[in-house]
Amino acid sequence: MYDRNVWEASPGQTLLHKIDVRTKMVLLVLLAAAVLVVDSPQSLFLLFCLALLLHAFARSSLARWRILMVFILLGIWGSMASQALFYSREPRTVIACLLPPATPVIGALTGGVYIYREGLEYGAVQALRSGTTLTLGLLINWTSDPRQLLRSLLAWRFPYELGFMLVTGLRFLPVIFQETAVVLTAQRLRGFNPLRTVSPRRLLQTAFQTLFPILARTLRRAATLASSVESRGFGREVPQVALPAWPLGERFLCYGLLLIIIGIILLKTVDVLQFNGLFYLPSWRKLYDWMKVWL
Repeated sequence: MYDRNVWEASPGQTLLHKIDVRTKMVLLVLLAAAVLVVDSPQSLFLLFCLALLLHAFARSSLARWRILMVFILLGIWGSMASQALFYSREPRTVIACLLPPATPVIGALTGGVYIYREGLEYGAVQALRSGTTLTLGLLINWTSDPRQLLRSLLAWRFPYELGFMLVTGLRFLPVIFQETAVVLTAQRLRGFNPLRTVSPRRLLQTAFQTLFPILARTLRRAATLASSVESRGFGREVPQVALPAWPLGERFLCYGLLLIIIGIILLKTVDVLQFNGLFYLPSWRKLYDWMKVWL
């Protein structure tokens, strides 16, 4: 996880490495729009599996799969835990009580802390949304050259400063993990072993001793980078290398997916209208039943 090469884009001969960066970004935006519009757990799960399948097609290494799984599992756990505890919609089904209302002080203030079944389900759906977007974002980051990404953003009239900072953030993320590995190695050489540390005070103290060196080293690198880009004319109007022509087949693929997403949005609108009693046609009942299951 702390290996810098794991986070940076690597060349490859797969189809996902060869397609144009602009195609990848369009696909990311369209699939992100799809996971926002769709509410069906079945459809969201299929989109999530599709995103994982793309990583398999890209032949992601075992280290990258581990990173992906850690982020996804942490997102699922955080989303489900938070929604299970703080779900406020009705109906709510209590499956466990963590803090009874009769508990002194805290129980009276909170009215009791419960785990709700509907909250777990809602949190799982939200986790599928964020997990799908995260999976696609990491796929683009691992299969695309950052320079091509910046050039594609500039070709779409994206502000140069914002595009440069976005790409710099992607390039700087591996540096942060590398600095973290160096600091943790230094802590271990000084005798720190989290498995043998029983005292919470000692653990918290070591956490602060680890955080501040990471921030200091990262800030020094950021200051060096800022001086470098400023000396090279950051933000000035400099001629850019022309991008190669966008392959016609990939453009048609993006247009086709765009039409599909627009169709999904229209169907979702029809479903919302019939659900609220604003527009309903009895002859469309099979279509309404289908949308209820998949949209």
